[in-house]
Amino acid sequence: MTLARLRIVSWPVAALLSLALLPGSASAGDACHRHDTADFAVLEGCQQTTPGALVISADALAQLSFDEDGLASLRAGDQQYYVRRDGRYLPVINYDNGPDYFQEGLTRSVVNGRLGYYDTQLQPAFSARFSWGWPFENGVAAVCENCHPGKPDADGHTSMIGGQHFRIDRQGKRLPEPR
Repeated sequence: MTLARLRIVSWPVAALLSLALLPGSASAGDACHRHDTADFAVLEGCQQTTPGALVISADALAQLSFDEDGLASLRAGDQQYYVRRDGRYLPVINYDNGPDYFQEGLTRSVVNGRLGYYDTQLQPAFSARFSWGWPFENGVAAVCENCHPGKPDADGHTSMIGGQHFRIDRQGKRLPEPR
């Protein structure tokens, strides 16, 4: 195992992030809570119908504050979402008590049990196909296949262990190991 691979394997992941791998961690019938208010107010006219699925009325969309990319963020149950002005939405992983950040224009979402990367239009950069993946940095992301969360350390950080760890480019193509 190369030194670079050891660094990827032991890279800590917040314990909360591992919950994003569990489908159904959010429940149906949960009200949407706004991230654009100090008290995370309930957004009337928005409800999670099934884990990963929202119903958002036009009136609810009109109440949201959208950023320069045309996105607002919501939480329903344990699930975080990005929402566009036209009502399109994407369930994204939890990170830092909120929705995953966009790094280099991409955020992460687990769809049908597979992690993928999505742009600010909430379109996939490429097919969702990894067990886990870290944010892009300098055009490269570390991902793993057939890995799983290990035991949290004393600080609550969890490493993704097992499986095969490798790096990908922004098209989702596997990169050679660094020398």
